[in-house]
Amino acid sequence: MIIILVSCGERKNEAVSINETKFSELSYYEQINQIRKNTSKDSVLSFDKEFIVREILGGGFELEIDKYLNEECYPIRVSREVQIQNFEGFQNLGDIDNDGIDDSVFVLDRLSYCEEGQSYYFSNPTIERIYTESNCCHPNSTFSIGDIDEDGRNEIGQYYSSCASRYKRINFWTLRGDRWEELGEFAFTLNDEYQVFEDFDKLYKKKAKGVFEFLEISDVNVNGELVKEWKTIEMR
Repeated sequence: MIIILVSCGERKNEAVSINETKFSELSYYEQINQIRKNTSKDSVLSFDKEFIVREILGGGFELEIDKYLNEECYPIRVSREVQIQNFEGFQNLGDIDNDGIDDSVFVLDRLSYCEEGQSYYFSNPTIERIYTESNCCHPNSTFSIGDIDEDGRNEIGQYYSSCASRYKRINFWTLRGDRWEELGEFAFTLNDEYQVFEDFDKLYKKKAKGVFEFLEISDVNVNGELVKEWKTIEMR
């Protein structure tokens, strides 16, 4: 019997064949080491932290990804060159954790077969990542909306795209300790009147401490008119 570990998706990946009987007798970490040994020099395993920190993030950086892994999830074999080329860098969000230091966000591909999409990670590695089921994530899709509840931390917005559909959404988040709490999720349909980033000040309004409004655009009717509604969020 032969077990084949392969990857699907748009990345340049390759398969590895290992004798199933011998492979199954190994512990999970021994299996990972065996897969790594059978990986060609131009490829790397998707949750290789040393490679991510050194080659993608440019070194001198802390990254905590072990907490997102479990022993039922196997890595994907990916091209070193493609991973480096696809990295889009960092986006400054201001101080989102009230430590007096600006925080940045960056995007990494899925870590294993158990994940469906990319995730947003933060320059402060203790801050929980934001996992998505999308492979159309970009650093500038996450942005600061200012300190809504005036606690010294910037709240953030996240533009969520499923790549192909014209139906998108905007998620709003606040940081509680080191974990994200979702404040609201609003539909945003692509249209000719509003662009998400260029017209954000027309879509979003802070009304008072801990209170903001967002113009949800759920559809465009047959007459080309927007189906829209102002919705209010009150932070607790």
